[in-house]
Amino acid sequence: MAVDFFSLPIELICHILLLLAPRDIRHCTMTCKTFWNVAQNSVDVQYKLELYVQGFTETATLDSISLSRKMSLLKKLTSLWRSDSHLNTVFNEAVISAAIDGLPSWLQHLSWTQSVKCGLWWMSTHGGLFIRDCNRIPNLSRTWLKHSLFSMDQLPIRLTVDPLQNLLALVFSDVFVDVADTEQDHHPIFWVEFRLASSQGPHPDSVCVSLECTHTFDAPGSYHVFVAAPSICGDRIFICYYLKNTENMTVSTTFIQMIDWRNGFAKRCLLLDSQNSLQQVHAIDQRTIVNLNSRSLTVYTLQELDGLLHPRITYLLPKGRQSDMRFTLVHASPSFCGTAACIDLMPGHVPSLESQILVLECLSGQPWRPLSAILVIDMIIFSGMALQSETHVQVPWSEWGPQHTCCFPHDRTHQISVFGSKIAYALPQDHTPEPGQRLEELPADGHFYIHIWDFNTRLIARSEHIYNTDSSNLPIRKPGVVTQSCFDEEIISNHPYTAVAYRTPFPTNGFRQLFLEQDRLTLIWSRIGAVDIQVVSPCAERG
Repeated sequence: MAVDFFSLPIELICHILLLLAPRDIRHCTMTCKTFWNVAQNSVDVQYKLELYVQGFTETATLDSISLSRKMSLLKKLTSLWRSDSHLNTVFNEAVISAAIDGLPSWLQHLSWTQSVKCGLWWMSTHGGLFIRDCNRIPNLSRTWLKHSLFSMDQLPIRLTVDPLQNLLALVFSDVFVDVADTEQDHHPIFWVEFRLASSQGPHPDSVCVSLECTHTFDAPGSYHVFVAAPSICGDRIFICYYLKNTENMTVSTTFIQMIDWRNGFAKRCLLLDSQNSLQQVHAIDQRTIVNLNSRSLTVYTLQELDGLLHPRITYLLPKGRQSDMRFTLVHASPSFCGTAACIDLMPGHVPSLESQILVLECLSGQPWRPLSAILVIDMIIFSGMALQSETHVQVPWSEWGPQHTCCFPHDRTHQISVFGSKIAYALPQDHTPEPGQRLEELPADGHFYIHIWDFNTRLIARSEHIYNTDSSNLPIRKPGVVTQSCFDEEIISNHPYTAVAYRTPFPTNGFRQLFLEQDRLTLIWSRIGAVDIQVVSPCAERG
């Protein structure tokens, strides 16, 4: 006997709705009053929809927490970075570095590599590796002098730390490789060691202490090996490199080594359109990467059958001015893939892939400042059916750029950091720039202000809805037209975003970098003999 669907118990209808994707739940609620009432009166459904709108996914950290507590944590998290009040300092520390750096003070910061993840800041220098826990957990802070990083009497040429997995990946190389016999299939070019960041001991989750990466050469000769810093995404480590023949000075295209560090396995892949430079690679997840250069973004996916990366789709960027040589820096959220070695570090909510943005900082050649720009890219373009295509697809800028990007004038002194759908921007004024306005550079001895721009399209769409009582709380802006940039055309961006400017001034003297996280912002200054770390978070308006 047929059963009327709407005669089912409310609890069962609610359970059925929870099996759907958030987008499908929203569609159902618009079809009839029953679905609408069930969704409105179910805390479970409302929590799932709120996660979707805010652009978050839940991690295992919240498995044992009640639903009401989860909703409370989510509301607290989403209330941050929304009002233009002040920033409160929650952590401040000076790290003494000059004594072990071995470089003149004016050169030190140029050789440093640093990052922040889950409240842990790390920096590698010529003198060693510093790890500071800004969560004030003393046992996670470390200082490793350079002699502790040696392997076979060599210092690493590159390294990367993943605090979440307590993983330190070090790359070692002889830098020069002499090839006499090209019939030998596998010539070692560098090796990677997998250590515990907390102790420098072998990482217990890896089947091997180190892994040798090899290359097959087409011609004999002496080669110089250029290697990029490792990019860690869960169980995968991606390392780009290229080779230069020192005899005829020819340069190879860029290759990438894909390493499964837990199982001790590596494979090599050739990257397209990558002559004469180390490519910037961003890992979307453990099976998808984006290869970026000044002309295009190419998405690769890992093929199960052969274990290799295959190009699926290339998005062409706007043409650059021929007289203006430029290069591009990439800003994106850190990866939260992988098993957390310290569960306390894993946030309860992390940005969902479809809500994230990727920012290209396009720096012009000479003159630097008048033509630089940033492109904010909706990462929804890096998912979907296009990635399943068996043939490589090339998409012109006109077919994707206006729909999925925003463009802003930029200066190279304006520091940028990205987390989820938000940008933290260090600018020389305490109010939001006008559409298309190009700001001057940060003064050498003055102040800068923190701006938070949010490109969460779902949240903006909801705030613009006539029935949303909170719509007035979101300062919605539009980028406007960028008439002069390193691109050879006007870039028109009409997509809305929210902009908040904080009135707390910070000194520009010695300012080097900033790192945005969910509930905090880490600011870094360098001075003779030390690095200063200041962590700030948004606070209520002062009375």
